[in-house]
Amino acid sequence: LEQALFSLHKKNSYQIINSSKTTEVMMEDTMTDIAYGLFSVVATTGQIPIIRCPRGGAPEMIARKLNKMIAEHPTLLRKKASLSRPLLVVLDRNADLITPVQHCSTYQALIDDLLQHNANRVEFQVVQDPDASRPKTVNKKFDLDPDKDPFYKDHKFLPFPEAIESNGSELQDVTAREQEIRSKASNNPSSSSVIGGGANDLASAVDSLPALLDRKKQLEVHTSILQAVMNQVAARDVPQFYELESALATGQYKSDLAKAKKDVLALLSPESKGSSEDKLRLLVVFALTTTAKTNDLDEVTAAFQDEKVSGPIMKYLKQLRSMHMLPSAADMLQEMSIQSDDQASGGTMLSSLMAKATTQATGLLAKATDKVAGMLGKIHKHHATVVVENLCDFRVEDETYLYLDPKVKGDVDVGKLRSTTLTRAPVREVICFVVGGGSYGEYQNLHMLASDKRRISYGSTEVLNSTDFLKQLEALGQD
Repeated sequence: LEQALFSLHKKNSYQIINSSKTTEVMMEDTMTDIAYGLFSVVATTGQIPIIRCPRGGAPEMIARKLNKMIAEHPTLLRKKASLSRPLLVVLDRNADLITPVQHCSTYQALIDDLLQHNANRVEFQVVQDPDASRPKTVNKKFDLDPDKDPFYKDHKFLPFPEAIESNGSELQDVTAREQEIRSKASNNPSSSSVIGGGANDLASAVDSLPALLDRKKQLEVHTSILQAVMNQVAARDVPQFYELESALATGQYKSDLAKAKKDVLALLSPESKGSSEDKLRLLVVFALTTTAKTNDLDEVTAAFQDEKVSGPIMKYLKQLRSMHMLPSAADMLQEMSIQSDDQASGGTMLSSLMAKATTQATGLLAKATDKVAGMLGKIHKHHATVVVENLCDFRVEDETYLYLDPKVKGDVDVGKLRSTTLTRAPVREVICFVVGGGSYGEYQNLHMLASDKRRISYGSTEVLNSTDFLKQLEALGQD
């Protein structure tokens, strides 16, 4: 999909791995198939990784199979190892069911969430002449390159309002530069300037025009995409759901479940703007992040008003609850503010961004200042991000996670490794792989750990959006 993102394209992987209908033979074949997929990734990198995973379940089965495949492959083992070997972290989707359904706030994740997006192709509809008696709807289709498109590469992980601001300012700069070049070219230079350096400067400027126009075209594509995303954000009041889900996920309602229930019911009401799926996602987050009693869950579920969809999903989540297979919200998400200012100042910043955006010829998002204010402010480290960071820094999970080294027979004793006086090599490269489906939101969150000194790659059995994941939960509830 891109340099730091890959998928094994194993459809319905979460459903298959967790279904009661999956036989032992089917499970064994699935684990082997995934291990072979990861082996291909390792072979492509040409480096033998250190493999870490939680003990038990699908991650350990896959990790042990992969470890054996690498250890028995003579070509890989003969390759000269670098001083710092990659760290391959294999995680279970069941450790964090919130991330695939939670609303997001960054540019690329919102594209995948709100528009038709598959293999970097984005599709949406645009209404032309909305004030006409018969407005015409046109289908737009763009192929994005996350690694080579300068704007997308620089802004895909940024909060949506920041992408808006940058698009507006960069488009203004490019347009001004284009007009300046065309103005110079249209004026007949004097004979003296032709003889001097003026002619060379003009020729150089004219030569740069095609590249400048290509850049402008790319920015205009993103203007169209930003507008399409914003149309969905405004129509469905996405920031309201994002804010409430973030508050639930970070334990802000931990001491006041009654208020949590009240706020959730308010957004689930028919008066709320959100789509049916937006409300279902909020319902699932509420069930996953609180210790609400069964009666409260049933009341909130009833407010959703579509039992055909919510019934099977809630049945499955209740089964996980009864078997104590749902980790606590505190274990799954850790709040981390990336801004020193509070929410109020975030709103001030957003007003500034929107003011700049309105100067564009398209008037992009001119009336949306109050709609996306909640998308600035705080970012939270999701489960995968916390685990990877702890393993890189040799904390917490370093003591409990399985440690496999294809160059060493048997399991590595982490206790002895930690007690040794030898300094462990710093982790320079990480491959985080999630068994059971990943998401662009998780990919974006994980890249909070990336730096000039540490490369982060992310992969999964499949990269899916909330719609796809909810369908798998629904199917499991119908088993």
